[in-house]
Amino acid sequence: MSAPPWLAYAPDAFACFDRAEALAAGAVEPAVLDPVRVAVARTLGHPEELERTPVAPGDASSGARVAACLAFAEQFVVDVSGVTDDQRVALGTAMGADTFAFAQALYVIDVFQRGRVALERLFATPYPPAPAPASGDLWATLEEFMRVVALGTALDPVTTELVRLRGARAHQCRICQSRLSLRAVEAAGGEDFFTSDHASLTDRQRAALDLADAVIWQPSTIDAALATRLREQLTDAEIVEIVLDLVRNAANKIAVSLGGDQAVVTDGVEYYDVDATGEVVADVDRELVRVATS
Repeated sequence: MSAPPWLAYAPDAFACFDRAEALAAGAVEPAVLDPVRVAVARTLGHPEELERTPVAPGDASSGARVAACLAFAEQFVVDVSGVTDDQRVALGTAMGADTFAFAQALYVIDVFQRGRVALERLFATPYPPAPAPASGDLWATLEEFMRVVALGTALDPVTTELVRLRGARAHQCRICQSRLSLRAVEAAGGEDFFTSDHASLTDRQRAALDLADAVIWQPSTIDAALATRLREQLTDAEIVEIVLDLVRNAANKIAVSLGGDQAVVTDGVEYYDVDATGEVVADVDRELVRVATS
């Protein structure tokens, strides 16, 4: 089988992507995770994933523990900003010390699957099945994925930041909404560009945001018409980078779902950029960020 076309644009990122999926598959016991996989695949309209998860509806979903996980997962997928304190408490009671591990695995099952659906539809090519469960640390792998994706250079800083903010606002992540990319602010000529009504957006930027909206809300809506319009405005390398950025940025769903997305600043914004290793550096002091990431 030949390599999927998107692999050539970001091989290191997709190596992390596949490893994260493998680790997530073994992060929580199947009695909990398999019903969640089925629920997420149904919500995202991804029949291929349903076929790969051989769990009949109801086989493993009895009991308050799994019910709490399913309720949390369904809200996480549909609109993470709507997760309630009661749902958080119920998940914590159900999973105990494994609550954070469950949230990490759920992020992968949800958002990485969104990336799969998007790439399959945009390139009319199946994404190879997720690898078998592996041994290793899921969170460390996710951190590596985030660093590698952050180093992508195919897309310009302004469009990259517009896409990031689209997800930040959709998920209502407080810390993400309180930050602005220093590189993007300077390229756009100031902060106002990112807080205005965006009447001045280019067709290219609007196309990128339409892709973002589809991945964030329902990737099964991506059709040939959107794929054609995207390719009129963006290169394949840029399209792949947008999808990877959306998957990376949506790690904020973990913090939002668990109520850990408190902003550092209460007034104004933090500026951020990434250093040569892909680590995020953020501060209210522009010059500090500039020096640390130059």
